[in-house]
Amino acid sequence: MYTSLRLGVMSVLIAFVCASCAVSPEAEERRQRQEEDIQSILSEPIDVEKLGTTKRCLSDHEFRSFRVLDDRRILFIGRHRGRLWLNTLKTRCQDLRFATALRVKGTLSSDRICRSDSFQAGDWFDFPWYRRWPWHWGRTWSTGAICMLGDFQPVTEEQVEAIERVLESP
Repeated sequence: MYTSLRLGVMSVLIAFVCASCAVSPEAEERRQRQEEDIQSILSEPIDVEKLGTTKRCLSDHEFRSFRVLDDRRILFIGRHRGRLWLNTLKTRCQDLRFATALRVKGTLSSDRICRSDSFQAGDWFDFPWYRRWPWHWGRTWSTGAICMLGDFQPVTEEQVEAIERVLESP
């Protein structure tokens, strides 16, 4: 009897989770249009001599910060001459929109981030040096989803502004 009750509860939970993940056809169509518009913006020619080409990795010395554009794109802001790189993640990352810090697990090196490196999106207050009483809420750094970086594509400020307009459009 206990096993059948447990199976029933599990079935209801799985059904609830699946139903909450469903996306309406209108929302999926809107997302597809946005993706097409963004790809069109990114296909515009740029000054390769000034901005460089798409990179597999960024050194810690090349960028100073990042800004989340949506649940799939991170803009890395360079240290020199206003360089910008757009990283389009392999898949959507649910926790990304609220991130103020990225905890990257590098596969190639500890002083650079690369395509296929995994990370967790978090908040600065999740970092270990803030986890002292009374702020010690847990033992782990973050409980967020594990996400994976893509390539670092150089972009212009105009391209970033155009992408942000597409993402904000209804």
